[in-house]
Amino acid sequence: MEALDEKKEKLFRKIREREEHLKNDRLFVNSTLDIVFAIDTTGSMDPFINEVQDNIHRIIEDILEFSQGVRMGVVAYKDHGDEGEDEFYLTKILPLTFDKKEIIQFVRSPDLHIGEGGDGPEAVECALYEAVNFNWSSSAPKVVVLVGDKPPHGVIDSFRACNRMRDYRKEVEALKNKGVRIYPILCNKIQETEGSFRWMAQETGGEFIYLHEISNLSDLLIGICLKETGKLSLFKNKLIAYGETLRIEHIKLLE
Repeated sequence: MEALDEKKEKLFRKIREREEHLKNDRLFVNSTLDIVFAIDTTGSMDPFINEVQDNIHRIIEDILEFSQGVRMGVVAYKDHGDEGEDEFYLTKILPLTFDKKEIIQFVRSPDLHIGEGGDGPEAVECALYEAVNFNWSSSAPKVVVLVGDKPPHGVIDSFRACNRMRDYRKEVEALKNKGVRIYPILCNKIQETEGSFRWMAQETGGEFIYLHEISNLSDLLIGICLKETGKLSLFKNKLIAYGETLRIEHIKLLE
């Protein structure tokens, strides 16, 4: 009986996987942009995560007002060392989706908790690895927005510090080969982080951005999406019409 039940479960699992595969294939047809937000969720990033969580509904609404058909995904990442803890995650993933509610629930979920973090590098290489393996569209523009304040392992320490033996340079190359541009947003002034983030942008045809104020972050996420879909000027015109001078200054970094 157990063998029969196991065979049934395997069959049902294959059916579900096939249905998901077909669903994703259909999504490719209508996608105008695939964008993944890779976000450092260690302790030093607490105020930046709060900014995104507080404004995620507005971020999505502003993007979709001007660019329908944007698929969004998320990779939340921390660092190596605490895999044995029940609440620890190295990476937590939301696959690319059109579902606004799913995105909002993921970003605001208590499961996306802030870790303690340290003074050294974080598992950026593992976040990039996860991004490489997303179900990217073959035709739509593709972007990773990397939001963080620390460099990947291998910049100021050994590549062996990543216990998954991942190399951020190889992951950037893999993303480049898939046609994915990286927009790194630097949330501090660590020189080694800036160097590696600038290199990622240059290698993939993206753009490096230094975040001067936490309040800029939400508008930058909106602006990057709309820049990639060619709608940034329309968004700016809306802000001008409503007299949103501060928000206009935020997106000028992308012009």
